[in-house]
This record gives sequence, structure tokens and C-alpha cells, in this order.
Amino acid sequence: MDETISGLDAEAYLFEPPETVWDRVLIQDHATWLDHKDMEALVRAAERTRAVNCDIPREAWIGLYASGNPLKLAPPPGMAVLHSLFRRAQELPEWGCLRLAVGMDPIAAAFGAAHFATELIDKLPPEVKEPMETAQRARDRAQQLQDRLTVARSLADGAGSAGQPPGMTKQNLESLITQVESDLADAGDQAAASEQAALQALDAAQARTAQSLATAINQSADDLSALQNAAAEFGVGWGLGGARTVTREQIAGLEQLSEYLRKSPSLKQILESLGWAKSLVTRERRRSTRGRRTFTHYKIQDLNLETLAPDELVSMIAFDPSSPIYLDFLCRTLDGDLLHAQFEGEDYAGRGPIVFLRDESGSMHGLRRATACALQLALMVEARREGRRFVSIPFSDLGQLQVYDPGPRPNPQELVAHLDTTYGGGTEPYGPLRKAIELIRSDPSLRAGDILCITDGDFGPPPKGFLQLLQEARADPGLKLVTVVINGRAGQANFADRVVMINDIVRDRERLAQAIGPLL
Repeated sequence: MDETISGLDAEAYLFEPPETVWDRVLIQDHATWLDHKDMEALVRAAERTRAVNCDIPREAWIGLYASGNPLKLAPPPGMAVLHSLFRRAQELPEWGCLRLAVGMDPIAAAFGAAHFATELIDKLPPEVKEPMETAQRARDRAQQLQDRLTVARSLADGAGSAGQPPGMTKQNLESLITQVESDLADAGDQAAASEQAALQALDAAQARTAQSLATAINQSADDLSALQNAAAEFGVGWGLGGARTVTREQIAGLEQLSEYLRKSPSLKQILESLGWAKSLVTRERRRSTRGRRTFTHYKIQDLNLETLAPDELVSMIAFDPSSPIYLDFLCRTLDGDLLHAQFEGEDYAGRGPIVFLRDESGSMHGLRRATACALQLALMVEARREGRRFVSIPFSDLGQLQVYDPGPRPNPQELVAHLDTTYGGGTEPYGPLRKAIELIRSDPSLRAGDILCITDGDFGPPPKGFLQLLQEARADPGLKLVTVVINGRAGQANFADRVVMINDIVRDRERLAQAIGPLL
């Protein structure tokens, strides 16, 4: 963060905003920057870029958010290097694309600027970065001397007054001022020379600098797009521009999600696979619904337009939004208290809660793991939409397992952390399977649940004690166990009610419909 800005209060800042390389920047733009400059993403970016140029995050934010503002024709004093960098960036088509992705949203601009600043510093060629660091040190030295001179002059103006430090005579202070002014002049010359050297380095490395800028901008656009998609998928929320307000919790959630995405390539792979998984689940859900034509009874549950009772549908669409009937409908919707038609077969096993077992051993990596997690997430979204309970148990070797129970409303950050859980050891599924059966038999809210286990099948034969426990659970409470084996052997998993073999995770993805069908 720019230390000069952070040392000012908002009123002083807005009365005399600092110079910027952008033209026609409004006080309103500066005020919006003040509201967002303390976001964790921007603070981290400022710390990361501080040694090279302390103004990069702020200038990137203004350039992205106030996208109608061109660069100034002449750079402000001391900002020639930054002006040159952003001139080169603005000439690239990628910069326009990033501006378009931000869309005058201050939150999006904050993440875009933070990502760009960090990526740029990582990718600048050394022959450019080193002169920029020298120039920044010279600027810092000149600023320190300027601050010292201001203090000395203030003391000189009050020389002889009460409270003046002992020994600080007017003569001593005047001598100090003379010395600091001389040092400041030398520091100013050094800063100007360092700035000129950095500009010459930029000119000498035009092609490499342009490549660094383009790569940083493209990566920032990818990061921003991934964050926007993930925010929607995990329920964090986006669309924060315009007249909409944003809570601190929402910003904190976005910042945590952004960090996960930047540090976790596996999470990006999950999101890339999620579109396919959601399409598969939706298709199989519709197929299973079309197979149930015989009405049996009504049941109270969360809103589901496919099976909403006719009387409830009338309350939703036939009355004015201000009418008591419509308001009552909204209240009951929030409480999950709506009548829905139930059809033959919908109360049988397969329509209840789901316990997911996800193999997180060392061999489950890359597309295998991404597909397993994406399928699980898509099924979780479907289960939540229908008000169905679900629990997930990632596992690996003996004793390596966690029970993730999100309750009726999963916390987005906890869900992301859960999907990012890995172990990397061997594969021992029987402990997690015992735990899943125990949960289904002991927890009333999971009593009608079934188990979906996704594994590579690289484990030993089942112990007799486990087979006996599974047989008892099949009889009471009547659970079903479906196992998906990825690049493994069916014989190791033939204790399941259904085993779906996946030999190639890309070519055989459609076969996963055989696994999720009984659960939908």
C-alpha cells in the first residue's frame, strides 16, 4: 500500500489526491479507491511490489476501474517509469480485454489490479526490474529527506517556545535545515538519474517487457474469470458493481476463494470439469423424473418447480406481489414449507441423503481427481436444491479420513477447503466405509441414505467383518452402495451393489451416468 496515502485520513486525501498517470480521474474515483485500498488482495500486492514501484497496484486499479480515462500526455513528476509501463500495457489488446472483464466493478478492479501487479513483478525481465528497484530506493530516500525537512522547518518556526526539545536552538535547526536541503537536492538528482536509467532499460528491452505485460494481463484475466465463476458455483456472490452493496463477509469470502484458486491448480481443474458434471446430473435427474408418472401423495419440502403442487403454483404466479397470499407463499418458501407432488418410487432408496466417499490417495490426481470432485460438487448442488442431506468423507490410507458435514446450508469457504483436501498416501476404503455406514445407521437425518464411493480401486479385498456390517445395513436401514472405479479392478469392489468401471476418465465420462442414476 502507498505509505503516503495510508498516512492520510480520507478528508485530507480527497482534498488533495496524489498524482496519477491517468487523465480525468474524478474525486469519486479516488473516493472509491479509498473504500477498497485496504482489501487484503491489494495489500498483499502492494507488499509484493513495494521494492519495485510502490504505486503499481493503485495505478492498475484506477486504470481498470476508471476505464474511460486515458493516460496523461506527460507523466507526473517521479512517475515516468510507471507512465511508460502503462503506456505499453494500454497499447496491448489484452489490456482492453481485462478492462472489459472488470466492467467498472470496484471489487473486480481490485482483484484484477492485485493479480496484474503481482504477475507483472514476477515476470518483468531482470534488466528492467533491477533499475526500477534502484529508482524506487532513490524515491524513498528523497521522500524520507523531504519528511525530515518538513519536521525541521516546523521546529524552527516554533523555536524557543515551551515544549521545544532541549538543545534545539534556532541556530542548530537552521544548520540542520541547510544540511537536509543539500542532501535532498543530491537525493533528487539521484532519483532523476535512476528514473532515467529505468526508462532506458525499458526501451532497451521493449520486446521482453511487452511479453511480460501481455502474460501478466492474460493471467490476471484468467484469474478474474476463474474467481467470478467460482464465486457463483460456491455461493459467495459476485455482481458487486453499480448500486449493489457488498458486505465485509462477502469480500472476505472472495479473498479466501481467490487465494485458494491461485494456490490450488486442482481447484481450477475441478471448476473446468464442473460444467460437464452439472450437465450430466441435470440430464439424469430429468430422466429419472420422467420415469415417475404415478402420483402418490403430497410432501412438504423446499421449492422445486418440477413438482410444486398446483395450489402453490397459483399462489406464486396469480397474485399481486403485495397480496397476503403471495407474501405467505414467500414466507413458506423461505421456511421450506411448500407442498410438492410425490410420484411412485420417489420415496424409495436412492432419493434420500447421500454419503460421498472420495479417494484422495496418491494415484488420484489430475483429471481423475478433478472429475471425481466435480461430479461430487454437482450432486451436492442438486441435493441441496432438493433439500436432501449429504455428508462427504475424503480418505486415503489407514486412519486418513475426515467427515465433512455442512448441515442444511454449506459454508462456501468450508466447501472449498473440503474439495481441496488431499492426502496422497495409499488407499484403505474400509475404515471410511464403516464410518459412512455408522453415520447412516446412527443419524436420523441420514437414515435413508445411500453411499457413492469414487476410487481408483487400488486396495485389498474386504474383511469379513466389513461384509457382515454391510449386509446388516442393506437390511436395515436398506442402504445402497455404488462404487465408481477409475483405472482399477472391479473385483476389488464387487461388494458394492453397483460397480461402474471407468478406464479412461475422458472417453468414459458418460458411463458415470450409470453410477449417479440410482441416486437421482
